[in-house]
Amino acid sequence: MRINERRFRIRGMRNQKLSDELLTTLTILLSILVFVIAPLQANGVIAGRYFGLIFAAVLIPAAFMLAANWYAAGAMVLAILLIAVASEMEFRDSTIVDVYLDAVAWLIAGLTLSTVVARAVFGPGKVTFHRILGGVLLYLTIGLTFVALYGLISLNVPDAFKGLEPLRGNYFAVAGNLIYFSFVTLTTIGYGDIVPLHPYARGLANLEAVIGQLYPATLLARLVTLEITSAKSP
Repeated sequence: MRINERRFRIRGMRNQKLSDELLTTLTILLSILVFVIAPLQANGVIAGRYFGLIFAAVLIPAAFMLAANWYAAGAMVLAILLIAVASEMEFRDSTIVDVYLDAVAWLIAGLTLSTVVARAVFGPGKVTFHRILGGVLLYLTIGLTFVALYGLISLNVPDAFKGLEPLRGNYFAVAGNLIYFSFVTLTTIGYGDIVPLHPYARGLANLEAVIGQLYPATLLARLVTLEITSAKSP
C-alpha cells in the first residue's frame, strides 16, 4: 500500500515538473510571438499565412501542458486543427471562411488558456516561481483573447477601427496590428494611431482597459495573501 502511494506521489511530482517546464516554454514562446514575430509580420517581413502556422506551433506545448484536462486539451487541439485547415485554404485560395476559422481558433485558444491558467494562478497553494510565471502568461493570454474579439468585430464591421486595415482577406495579415492595439489598450497606453469607432469595438476596448488596470493589483494582492497563508501554516 505504501509502495503504491509512493509511486503515485513520484508520478505526480514528475507530472508537475513537466507541467512547470511547459508553462515556462509557453510563456517564452508567447512573448516571442507578441514582441518579436508580431512586429515583423506588421512590417511585412513575415506573411500572414506563415504567422498563422507559427501561432499553431506555439499552441502545441499548450496542448501537452493541458493533457491532464481532457476538455482543455481537446479545445487546444481543435484550435490547432482549425488554424491548420485555414492555413491550407489560404495557401490555395483565401476566402472569408478561412478568415473566420483563424479568428475562432484564436478565440478558443485564448479563452481556454486564460481559464486554465487563472485557476492555477489564483487557486490555493504555495507561491512559487512557476505561479508568478503563470501570472505573466495569463496577462499575455488576456491580450491575445481580445485580439480575436477585435478581429471578429472587424470581420463584421469593416470600418470598426480607424487606422486598421479591414479583414477582407487574411485574418493573420493584420494580426500584428491587432496585437499591438490589444496590448496598448490592455496597458492603457493608447497612442491613438488605431482608434475604435464602432460602439462594440469601444465597449471591448473599455473592458480590456479596465481588466488591464485591475489585473496587476488583483494578482499582487492574491500572491501576497497566499504567501502570508503559507508562512503561517506549520
